[in-house]
Amino acid sequence: MKLVVKRPWDAIVWWEIRRIPFNLCVLVAGLVSGLVIELVGSRLVKPGEDVEEPLGIIVGAIVYAVAANLCYSVGWISELLWSWGDTTRTETMRAKIFRIGLVFSVVVTLMPAILVPLIWAIFGFQHGPTS
Repeated sequence: MKLVVKRPWDAIVWWEIRRIPFNLCVLVAGLVSGLVIELVGSRLVKPGEDVEEPLGIIVGAIVYAVAANLCYSVGWISELLWSWGDTTRTETMRAKIFRIGLVFSVVVTLMPAILVPLIWAIFGFQHGPTS
C-alpha cells in the first residue's frame, strides 16, 4: 500500500513566497502605464488641467492592488481545491500556472499604456483644446 503525503501548507508557502515578486512586476507595469497615460494624456487636455484626478489615481491604485492580490490568492486556493489537499498531485504545475498568471496580470496592467496611445493615434494625434 502506497502512502500519500498530503501537504497543503507546502502549496500556500510556495505561492506566498512569490507574492512579493509578483507585486513588484505588477507595480512596475502600473508605473509604466501611469507614465504613458500622463505623457499622452497631457497632450489631450487643456494646459494646467489634470489628466486624472490625483485622488482618483491613489484610490484606483489601492483598489487595483487589493484586487490583484485577491486574484493572486486564487492560485493557491484553486491548487488546494484541484488537489483535494494533496498538493503532490499539483506541484509540478505550479510554476507554469504562476507564469501564466503573472504574464496575464502584467498585460492587463499595461493595457492602458497600449490603448491610450493607440486611441490617440487613431484620432490623428490631435491635441486637446487649447483654450
